Amino acid sequence: MANLYSKLQKEIARGGGIAKSNQFRVVFPQLSGSFFDNLAVKPERETLEVFCNNVSLPSVQAATGQVNGYYTGSSYKYPTMKMYNDLSLSFVCDANMTALKFFHSWFDNIFQDKNQFDQDERIPDEMSHYPQRKRNRFTRLAYPDSYQTTVLIDKLEPGPRYRDQGRSMRYFLTNAYPYSIDAVPLDAGTQTLLVCSVNMFYERFEVQFEDARKNLRSDSNNIKSSRPPTSLSGALDSVKDAFSGLTDSFGGLF
Repeated sequence: MANLYSKLQKEIARGGGIAKSNQFRVVFPQLSGSFFDNLAVKPERETLEVFCNNVSLPSVQAATGQVNGYYTGSSYKYPTMKMYNDLSLSFVCDANMTALKFFHSWFDNIFQDKNQFDQDERIPDEMSHYPQRKRNRFTRLAYPDSYQTTVLIDKLEPGPRYRDQGRSMRYFLTNAYPYSIDAVPLDAGTQTLLVCSVNMFYERFEVQFEDARKNLRSDSNNIKSSRPPTSLSGALDSVKDAFSGLTDSFGGLF
């Protein structure tokens, strides 16, 4: 087992350490143009970046066709096209509910229905300060080029300083826009962080591979033990303990 532990040390050091799930960044770099400039709420790019607390790296699968070999007793499948799954994001809400307001503004402006509210109809006095929808209304959708944008997802690892974080992968999601905003539960009981979740469509994604090891602080010296472990599970536990300090030190940044 000492030899196994040594191999674990070597391979982990070769890869720059253990990847951590709480080291990532989501960026909306192109929130500009007449569509986004006219939103009721348009936060700073850093606001969305800091408050995004959950995202999954995008997945992809292949649609397939099948050819049956009637005379050979076998069949085979062949790929026909790429299929991309939706993107789900969660944001911690500040006291001003900035993230939730932004995505509601984005979503509403896709349908351009703000001009459908009017005060012309007779309504009860107690409801007079609420906007009312016209009965004869229509929806005019915005042009896709105006409301679609690019979303970047970076997989990071901690470096000596925050700005020196190593980036191993960057995802470019093109022509993305929100198609649903999940309900935000409120509860008079236990006080917890308020989180809003948004689901987005996108056309496709591209992945940029980078070497995160140049800025990483982990090396083989992060894994030390006075006694070599006597089993595989013991070796893995030692590795986990060695890297828990790094997780605790940098986990609070995101």
